[in-house]
Parts: sequence; C-alpha cells; structure tokens
Amino acid sequence: MRPKHDLHELIRSMSMSEKRHFRILASRHIVGEKNNYMHLFDAMAGQENYNEEAIKKEFAGTNFIRHLPSEKNYLYQLLLESLNAYHREKTFLSQHTSFIASIELLFQRGLYAQCRTLIYRAKKEAYSLEKFSILLIILRWEILLHIKDEDDKNLNRAIGEELRILEVMRIQTTLMQIAFNIQIAIDKGNTGKTFIREAEADLRKNLPAHSQITSFWTKYYFHSGIGLLSSLKKEQSKRIESFMAVKNIMDDAPQFIRDLPGIYHTNMNNIVNVFFLLGKFSEAEKIIQQQKQFLSQNRIRNLSLSRIVFVNTAESELFFFYKTNRIREGMNHARRTETEIRKLDLHFSPLLYDLFFMLAVIDFCGRNFKSCGKWLNKILNMEREIHLRKELSINTRLLYLLLLFETHDILFDARLRSAKRYLQQERQFSTHMKILEVIRLLSEGSISKKRRALLRKYVAEIRTETKTAQHEALNKQFDFASWIDEKIKVAVWE
Repeated sequence: MRPKHDLHELIRSMSMSEKRHFRILASRHIVGEKNNYMHLFDAMAGQENYNEEAIKKEFAGTNFIRHLPSEKNYLYQLLLESLNAYHREKTFLSQHTSFIASIELLFQRGLYAQCRTLIYRAKKEAYSLEKFSILLIILRWEILLHIKDEDDKNLNRAIGEELRILEVMRIQTTLMQIAFNIQIAIDKGNTGKTFIREAEADLRKNLPAHSQITSFWTKYYFHSGIGLLSSLKKEQSKRIESFMAVKNIMDDAPQFIRDLPGIYHTNMNNIVNVFFLLGKFSEAEKIIQQQKQFLSQNRIRNLSLSRIVFVNTAESELFFFYKTNRIREGMNHARRTETEIRKLDLHFSPLLYDLFFMLAVIDFCGRNFKSCGKWLNKILNMEREIHLRKELSINTRLLYLLLLFETHDILFDARLRSAKRYLQQERQFSTHMKILEVIRLLSEGSISKKRRALLRKYVAEIRTETKTAQHEALNKQFDFASWIDEKIKVAVWE
C-alpha cells in the first residue's frame, strides 16, 4: 500500500452517508485517547490533495502521531470494516449468502413450506442477474425438498434445470476463453490471417442457437470477440456493430447495467472512439450524452466510477470540439472541466492525463498558450509517479515543442534536443520521429524548394502512418500533420 496516498484516496472516495455510518460506528467502539482516529479521519477528509506534513503539524505533540504509519493502517482497516458493514445488504453476493444460510436453517428445522418460499424468491433474483453459481446451490436445496417429498416429477424437472444451467455455464466459459485468448494474441502480436479465421470460426461454432442455453455473458463474450477480430481486420463498421450489440443487450436488461456499470461505460467509450474514427461526430455526441447520464438514470452510486465517467466524457467532449473546429466552445468547456478536476487527486488514474493532454490541445488551438503549457507540464511532472502511455508522453513533448515554436521561446532548441534523445530510446515510434524532424526543419527559417518537397513527403507519410495507428489503438490524437501543413503554407521560401 502506498503509505502517503491510499488512506486518503479511500476516505475521499466515500459518500456522505458512508462517512456518517463510519462516524456512528466509530463512536460506539472508540473511546478516550483513541478518538484521535476520528480527528485524523476528519483532517484527511478535508484535504483535496494529501499533505502529510500538514497532518504532522496539526497533530504535533500527540502520542499517536509518533506512530503515524501504524495508526494510518489501523484507521484504514476500520474504514474497510465500516464500508463492508454499510454495504452488506446492498450487494448481490451478501444478500444471497444470507438467503442460502436461511434456506439451510429452515430446512434443518423442518420448516419446509417457508424453505420452499425462500428458495422461490432466491431463484427469481438469481435468474434476473444470471448468477448461475448461486443458482446451483439453491437448486440443490430444492432437489432435497423434492427428494423428501418423493416428488419424482419435480425432482426430474429440477435436475434437468441444473443440467441446463451447467450447459449454459460451459458455453459462456468457452466463449470467455476464446475472447480472452484473442485479446492475449493481440497483446503478443500473434494475429495472422489463419488465427483470425480460426478464432472467428470458434466463436460462431460455440454460439448456441437455442435461446434456453443463451445467456447475457454468452452474447457478451461472443460480440466482444467479434469486435476484437474486426479491429484486427480493420473493419470498423463491424466493430461498431459489435459494441452496439453489447449496448443493446444491456439496454434491454437494465439490471445488468446496475450490476455491471463499469462494463457498460467502457463499452460506450469504445463506441464513441470508433464513431470518432469514422468521422461520425453527431453519433459520437449522442453516446457521450448517454454516458454522462446513465449513472443517475439507473440510480447508481459509485464515486470512483462517476469520476472515471467524468474524465472519459470530458476528454471526449473536448476532442469533439477540436475535431469539429468549435474551439471557442471547447475552451469554455475546458474552463468548466478545470473546476471539476480540482476535486480529483492527481494520482487518481492515468486516464486523467489523457484529459490533461486534450485540455492542452484545446488551449493550443485557441492560442491560450499559458494554459496549454500548464497542462503539458502537469503531465511531464508526473511521469515518474504515474504509469502513462508511452505515446502520451511522446505526444506531450511534441506538442510542447509546437508551443515553444509558436511563442518563439528561447528554450525551443534545448527542448528539441531533449525530445530527440527521448525518442531515440523509443525506436518503435518512427512516425513521431518524423514529426520531430519536420518541426526541426520548420524551425530553421526559410525553406528551399528541395526542402519543401521533403516536408510534403514527410507529411504524407505521417498522415498514412497516423491513420493506421488510430485504427488499431483508437487513442485521441492531435493532428500534427495539419499543423505542419499550415506552417508550410505560411513559410518563407528561398
């Protein structure tokens, strides 16, 4: 556990009702000097960004501050216990663990009618979310009731139901394995034409035709696998079909949205990114609005996910304004976004730094260079503390060079050399090295006819290679090629 951040992050993630529950629980068990734990809790809850020195100063002279690491660990464990108690009746697993214990208790006491009623209720809820592993346990108790009653008709029906559930689980596990193996092959680069053809055949072969053995997860893993294969084949229209199919099956069964809000959000984010890639900006905008609203519409309270939704949608909206050349609207949105960002810890997620980059892009296009530099520096200053995508680190350096170029900053040459040294260690980013070379050529002033031809050749290669990379990764990018085109048009020719 990171000693300087984890406790603070946990406290900041808590809702008001969760904090209130902790205070009530703590007041019952913490007495005397140990009330310092509550003081520590309140002090950390009041800090937007964790400042341990301020904590030490505030509690200077107290006994417990001498053992702050162990005291923080104790408070951390208390908070987990409180959160577990608070949510015990709100999670499916907790509820059905209690159901099963109650079914067993009623059966052993001979209260069979009550046992049967509870089994019916538990089965109905387990089926609604396809919790098949729980269903198998519940069904075994139902089978025991039929055996006791010597009810061979219902006994055989229940055994048949169990066999059907086992077959559903087998099918969805098989499709899950195929889908994950596709992702693993993509990560390792082992995705030739033969692999793609055989993987697609496996997916289609294992997709059941009979509705009784088709489940949400069966359809989810099938469409996810097809989507991954479509990305390999660069068939973006089929890829969007797969993502939309997942969205539709969840929209048709909103209990899965409430049970799996993270998956629903991630899938919508994929839809937005493919729409951007296809240039379907109005379609992307509609999905972004749905992303922003789905938590409240489904009455989902999840602070961590709500922050991720905010970061993803804010980045997408800024990219939308950038790509549709609505820079003024983008800058207004950036200022509203900045207000919300202040509420987040800089260690919250690497996703935050993709948002910072898009804020820098909007400010750069709006010629708000001071603010642009602020966002770029935030990214560069946190590289050693947060694991950032290498491409993001490189694009940040390149955009910083454009900023220095536009402002005629004396640091340009030093930054250019630094960026070159950095890129020389990352040979796989050859396109970015070409961008860097073009920036260097443009910085030298007047351009000869021969150099102009070389620049246009570089721009054509950069456009082609960037388009290919975007088809594979779907990362939001700054259009360096368009900026270069503009500079070539206004350059002084020899």
